[in-house]
Amino acid sequence: MSKPLRTIFLPLLCCTALLASSAEAALQALEDESLSQISGQAGITIRLDLMARIDEIRWQDDGGSLALRNVKIDNGCLKPSDCDGYALAPAQLGASVPILGLEVPTLEVDVVKGSNGQSQLQLKLPNLTAINQQLGPLGKLVIRARVASDVYIGNSSIGNVALRDLRDINGTIKVWGH
Repeated sequence: MSKPLRTIFLPLLCCTALLASSAEAALQALEDESLSQISGQAGITIRLDLMARIDEIRWQDDGGSLALRNVKIDNGCLKPSDCDGYALAPAQLGASVPILGLEVPTLEVDVVKGSNGQSQLQLKLPNLTAINQQLGPLGKLVIRARVASDVYIGNSSIGNVALRDLRDINGTIKVWGH
């Protein structure tokens, strides 16, 4: 290592090590006992903006295979006319309309009591159907997202598949142990 590089590298390495140790020291594990004392929480809301490129997702069984190649996740705005003038960007799997005070999360995570009294983990999707009915003449709220891929069986292409622009979505998934 050359002398000038060594004089820059060594202090930088030491600073990074010091910062890493203080960040690690600040984390504290929460035990089940302390978590059980927390009440009145409203769950967790997750907003996801995602842009990804995946070369291949492959499923293989008994010598045959099915592959998704060139997988793209984005907002699908390949040209301005696709999305009312918006440019290609990450898929925004949630929406904000500040003028109306509207926040639509991608996913709401909460713990709820089931009909049998058992605690259940609830994953709730945004209710775009109801939101769009309420917006009425103001227009429809669209989650601009595109998931596209080329589909292959073995090495032979059988075409492509795409999912675009979610306009109506509503659902809840509940998970519990047995």
